[in-house]
Amino acid sequence: MKKLTVGTLIEDNGKVGVVTKVIEMGRLDTDNQIIKWRANYEIHYVDGIISVIACVTIDRLVKEGKINIIYRPTTPLPHSPSDLLSDYIDACEQEQEQGQKRNRRTICGDKHLQDKK
Repeated sequence: MKKLTVGTLIEDNGKVGVVTKVIEMGRLDTDNQIIKWRANYEIHYVDGIISVIACVTIDRLVKEGKINIIYRPTTPLPHSPSDLLSDYIDACEQEQEQGQKRNRRTICGDKHLQDKK
């Protein structure tokens, strides 16, 4: 089966989901065939469930007809929403920390002025 890409819509047991991330692991370069990494797909379902499923498992479920591919995007999509969201949250937390430091200094300065009165 052709590799899934970000934005692929699937139907999994009656639930619609979208592939939001392809987690590539590569392959460890060893002589031992037991040690092997594989790609995984992060799938967000409309009911809020997020699953990480191995590519081999997805292939098997598609062949068994338990997962149907509804739509494959024709152009690459931007980074996954979870990456963008985590970047946004980090930026907000940094702004909040800086704001708290400024407020603390102002509050301490005001308290110092009140003690002198």
